[in-house]
Amino acid sequence: MRSVIAALCAVVLFPTVGLGKSLYVKDTSEALLRAGPSLANKILVILKPGQEVSLVREEGDYYVVATPKGTRGYVLKYLMTDRNSAAVQSQEPEEKPQQKIQELVQKTQQRIQELETQTQEQEKELVALREERGRLEDAKKQDEVMASRQAELVSQLQTHQRTVQSEEAIHWFLSGAGVLLAGVVLGWIWGARGRRTRRSALRLGRF
Repeated sequence: MRSVIAALCAVVLFPTVGLGKSLYVKDTSEALLRAGPSLANKILVILKPGQEVSLVREEGDYYVVATPKGTRGYVLKYLMTDRNSAAVQSQEPEEKPQQKIQELVQKTQQRIQELETQTQEQEKELVALREERGRLEDAKKQDEVMASRQAELVSQLQTHQRTVQSEEAIHWFLSGAGVLLAGVVLGWIWGARGRRTRRSALRLGRF
């Protein structure tokens, strides 16, 4: 009778996991599958979070489990759970995916509005740049026209200067020629007078 009561108390106070059922590694960390019930034993497999194994038996603080590939070993109990986190997540209300979709739609719309605003600002900047380019091109054309006019004016001034210089040269040449001619004429006149005077003197001497 006492053994039966002790067994019942053990079941109530220290519930065990049913043999042969599936266990899952908790999502908080990995679990090390060892060759024996001690941290000094060899590590056989590193079980990933959420990985499923089959329970073989219990030994103290350890479960003896088997992987789907048939590897058996010991794993600490506190690292395992009988609840599949993937199944728990699949049981969540359907409103959450819809809510996420709605949030994504809102974020997408917000991003589209931001891009449209940026596009409008870039279009304004583009229009301003085009106007500025037009003004620069007009200024360039005006500079080219002014440069052409200045070159034409310089050419006209140079032509006029050459004409003036040529006219001055002709003037000085004619002036010199006139002076020379006047000298020749005066010399001839004085010479003629001198000859006449000498002739008159000769005539008077004869008488």
